[in-house]
Amino acid sequence: MALPIVKGSRYKTVIPSTGTEIEYRPYNVGEEKLLMVALESKDQKMIIRTLKDVIESCVFEKIDMDKFTVFDFEKLFLALRAKSVGEVVDLELKCQDTECNSVSPVSVNLEEINLTDLPESNTVIIDSDIGVTLRYPGITDVEKYDEEHLQSSEGAFDLIIDCLDTIFDEEGVYDCKEEPRESVIAFVENLSSAQFKKVASYFENIPTLTHDIEYKCIKCGKENKIELKGLQSFFT
Repeated sequence: MALPIVKGSRYKTVIPSTGTEIEYRPYNVGEEKLLMVALESKDQKMIIRTLKDVIESCVFEKIDMDKFTVFDFEKLFLALRAKSVGEVVDLELKCQDTECNSVSPVSVNLEEINLTDLPESNTVIIDSDIGVTLRYPGITDVEKYDEEHLQSSEGAFDLIIDCLDTIFDEEGVYDCKEEPRESVIAFVENLSSAQFKKVASYFENIPTLTHDIEYKCIKCGKENKIELKGLQSFFT
């Protein structure tokens, strides 16, 4: 006789970049084991691949993860983790007093974590007659690189090149996907420092998970206030 199968709950959430509502289930013990093995590997590419596989298994609608922005990916996994393991995550945060540096336990409700607002425009005017349009970094963009490379200035430059959508001037619009990558790199390298900062500022305002936390140091009693940003901040 076959063993019984436990029926799981179903929940709904919204994909931030599109506003599309999807339905999902919590991940099971087997899927959680896969996540733990991936996290223990500390291999960013393996972690992302495993997260994608688990998310696709848990979402009832057909989704194309390759079209997800990084913040879509983070928000969906946060919702999935909250319903699978629990809404509250326990962190250990350092005291901001440099003479103390003691660690205090702090509990965070994952359902209170929000994304920052989307930028009003994806167009950057470089000078009077030249500009660019950009897209949000996708999870596939990040998946191409290891974590060390992405944290370097070279990695940040590569990601900007990846996310340039079009370049335009008075004569027309040029699709960066149709242009040789070397030509796009040359265009960016020819910008002045001030012009490049305009482009880079777009990436500084990309939506990210954020939550303000106030806590009292258990050792010195100092009242601390910090802002946690990005998915990794809530699981370290």
